[in-house]
Amino acid sequence: MRRTRKLFNNNTVNMIAFTIPIVAMVMAIVIFAFILNALRSEPVTTGLKEVKETAKGEALNKDIDEPVSYISETNYKGALSQFPELYQIPFKKTESYVSNKEFSKEHSDIFTECEEDATEFFETLFNVNYRDILNDSKGFVTDVMKNGDYDAYVTKFYDTDDQETIYFYRYINELAEYFIENQVQMEAKFYTDDSLVYSDYYTFVRGELVFTIYSSEDGSSEYETGKEYQVPVEAAMHRCPSDQSDRVICSFGLAEDQTFFFNP
Repeated sequence: MRRTRKLFNNNTVNMIAFTIPIVAMVMAIVIFAFILNALRSEPVTTGLKEVKETAKGEALNKDIDEPVSYISETNYKGALSQFPELYQIPFKKTESYVSNKEFSKEHSDIFTECEEDATEFFETLFNVNYRDILNDSKGFVTDVMKNGDYDAYVTKFYDTDDQETIYFYRYINELAEYFIENQVQMEAKFYTDDSLVYSDYYTFVRGELVFTIYSSEDGSSEYETGKEYQVPVEAAMHRCPSDQSDRVICSFGLAEDQTFFFNP
C-alpha cells in the first residue's frame, strides 16, 4: 500500500493551535491602542466640522446658482408666480429709471390703462390669421397701432415726418407683410400685473407673452409650429397714458433688451 506523507505532524499542529490565539490577542491589543491614540489626538468634532463645511459649501453654491431677483423694486403681491423670470430681468435702462414701487406712489391711477393698452397691443399683433390680414392689411395695422393714421399723428404732434420717428409704424406694416408671405396662423395671450409697470423716460409694461404658432412657411424661424412658448416682453409708451391723445405704444421687444427702441 502506498503511504501518503503528512504535511504537518502532531507537534506542529499543537504548536500552531497554541500560537494562533496568542497572536490574535496581541494584534487586537495593538489595534485597540492605535484607535485609542487616534481618538485622543483628533477631536470627535472634526467629523462634524467637515459635515458643516460641506453643507456650507453646498449652500454657497446654491446661492450662486439661484437667479438674481429684482422683485424688491416692485409692489409684487403674488400674482404671476408662474412666470418668475419676469422679476429676474433688470428693469433699469437709464438714469431716468423710476422703480415700480416708487412710480406707483404717484401714478398708480394709470396702471390699469397701461396694462390694458399693452395687453390689447400684444394680443392684436400676435393673434394672427394671415387670410384676415390679406383681406385688410391696413385695418390690421390700424388696429395694432390703435390710432388710425400714424403718419398724420406724428406730423400733428411732432411736426416731422422723419423716417426714424415713424419707424415703428412702418415696422408693423412689415410684420403684416411677413405674416401674409409666410402664411402665419398663431394665437397669443399676454399676462401682466400692476407690479410690472415702471418708468424710464417712457412708461414700460412688462409681461409674459404665451403663444403657439399653428402654421408658418418660415423655415428659418426659431419657433416650432404646434409648440407653446413663453417669452418675457415689454411695451414702451408715452408718460401720460391717461391722455387719450398721448397713449400710443412707441416700441416693444424682449424684456431682456436694455434699450429704448427695441429690435423685435
